[in-house]
Amino acid sequence: MKHHSSAQRAFRARLAEHFELFLTAAGVLLALMVSLSELSKGDQGLALIFLIWLQGFLTWSVHRHCWFRRRALLLKLRAMLQDRVNSQLTVILGVAHSRVREMTQEDRRDLETAVAAARAVSLELDGLSFESLRSWERRYPASTRPS
Repeated sequence: MKHHSSAQRAFRARLAEHFELFLTAAGVLLALMVSLSELSKGDQGLALIFLIWLQGFLTWSVHRHCWFRRRALLLKLRAMLQDRVNSQLTVILGVAHSRVREMTQEDRRDLETAVAAARAVSLELDGLSFESLRSWERRYPASTRPS
């Protein structure tokens, strides 16, 4: 039973990975079957129009599903990064408070600057979204090119 379910999972993973290709191949095969069938030209036309509409709708729904999955992944990544940055910020603040007496005035200013920068990173992570990514890409187009 486990072998069968793992084979099913593998098949589903392959299908999901190449769904648009599978959908296109199935659409072409169905269009060929409709064209070669003994339906009247009007019925063939209606069947092909419905087939094209159905294929477009399915492709759109797959695209929409992927968009929601990417959004959920982004939210998880943001939460993870926030947790890690906030943990490091807590360590920085703890060390700073324990050594405040030993520091010079200049060292305290440097530490305050570092803490402010760490808090700014935490706030940036708070606002991380696909919209902020697109805005960043518009501001820095050279950074978005693949290496």
